[in-house]
Order: sequence, then C-alpha cells, then structure tokens
Amino acid sequence: MPEERWFTTMLRDLSDPIPEVPTELRIEAFGPQWWEPTRAARNDAFRDHWGSLETPRERWERFVGGAQFRDDLSRIIVDGDRVVALALVTVNEDDWEVQGYTSAYIGLIGVVRDYRGRRLAPAVITAMLTAARDAGLEKVNLDVDTESPTGANSLYGRLGFEATEREVAMVARF
Repeated sequence: MPEERWFTTMLRDLSDPIPEVPTELRIEAFGPQWWEPTRAARNDAFRDHWGSLETPRERWERFVGGAQFRDDLSRIIVDGDRVVALALVTVNEDDWEVQGYTSAYIGLIGVVRDYRGRRLAPAVITAMLTAARDAGLEKVNLDVDTESPTGANSLYGRLGFEATEREVAMVARF
C-alpha cells in the first residue's frame, strides 16, 4: 500500500509560559448547552480536512458525554450563540503512570471557515492550555496531519508544542 499521509504527535509542557492571545469574542468553558452548536462548528471546520466526515449527533454525544471528556478543560469561542472555534480535551489518567507525567489530550481543534484568519485558533488553544495548567496538569498533547490545509502544525509549533512521534497512513485503493 502506498503512503498517503503523515501525522505527528506533539507535546506541550505546561510549565513553559503560555502566551495570552486576545480576541474580541467570548471564550467559554464547554458545557452541555454548547453540545449541538459545537458539533455544527466541528463539522464546518473539518469539512476540508483529509479523511474527515461529518460527525453525526449520536457519535458526538458519545464523545462529549464520555468518561474521559473534560468539559472543564475544553474551551470554545462564541459569537452571539454561534460557536466559531473549539479546543476539546480528554484526559486518561490510566496513561499517567506509564508516561511519567499528568496530561490532557486535545482531540479536536477547529475554527469555522468564515472565521479563519482572526487568530481564533491560538486564542482558544491558549485558553485551553491555561485551564489545563490551572487544573494541575503537566503536559498537553495532540495529533496533527502534517499536510493540514490550515497550517495547523506550524501554529502548534509557535505555541510551544514539540513533535515527539510520526505515523503514516497507508491507503489501499479498490
């Protein structure tokens, strides 16, 4: 099978300074009232990403209602009643002993297409990093498509994330 895409795992030490990224919009902790507006924002933000499909309501509710999902650490940016940016986090405490530090995993970061270019991604990410640090966690990690059309891997590097692993996706065509 041919190599199709490369993905990088990146890690951010929360003891390093976290920059403040101002935004004119409202940053909020994620909560049940934001489930559906955030699902709509996720579907819009990821419609141009390789291999991404729209997330149906049932699957979304299993994700945000799951035992490892942390709404207290997750952050969204809201314009009126519309979610326009998101950084959603899970925590698996069973990993901590093996990896040697406490951590959170950013499962989803996105900005709706018509709000891109306003520095909302760094604003929502830094708000989430601050929440994780304030909760006593030591590190945050994420996975990124190295060919993301949004330039996400460069953004994460500028925010202090460092590459730790790479994986390749191989695709069989029928």
